[in-house]
Amino acid sequence: MSIQARQALVDSPQTVFQHDSQRSDLLDPSLTQTTLIALLSDLVAKGHVLLFTAVRSDHHDDSALGQHCHANGFCADLWPNHSANPTDYIDPSDPAFAVFLADCAKSVWLYQIGLAGSAWTSSNAVAAGGTVFHDDGADHVHLGAS
Repeated sequence: MSIQARQALVDSPQTVFQHDSQRSDLLDPSLTQTTLIALLSDLVAKGHVLLFTAVRSDHHDDSALGQHCHANGFCADLWPNHSANPTDYIDPSDPAFAVFLADCAKSVWLYQIGLAGSAWTSSNAVAAGGTVFHDDGADHVHLGAS
């Protein structure tokens, strides 16, 4: 994944960041894997608006979980939004949320999907597919890249 692809992702009007470190992490090939950039770029290309809640620098050390973790640059925590307005969240019971999860599950770059807080519902777990797990913490969708 080129630096230009990383730049296009973070500059997209469909990406919203809670912290500047999230943008910086995604731009830095030494902090985030190219497969994560590919996964996120796929979702943006499908029209999804992504509100990032944690990438690497602003996530606790989860390296004990193995290779596919935030500490190794394979994961991002986020929430799908209706628009680039940071408070325009898609409700987890909205059919658009399930469409987002299904699109995540279809990506060739996906390793796993974690659902935390209000995102964890039986219908969302079904939409997320076979890699889904019940994540800890506040409301978010954890995306792990291959």
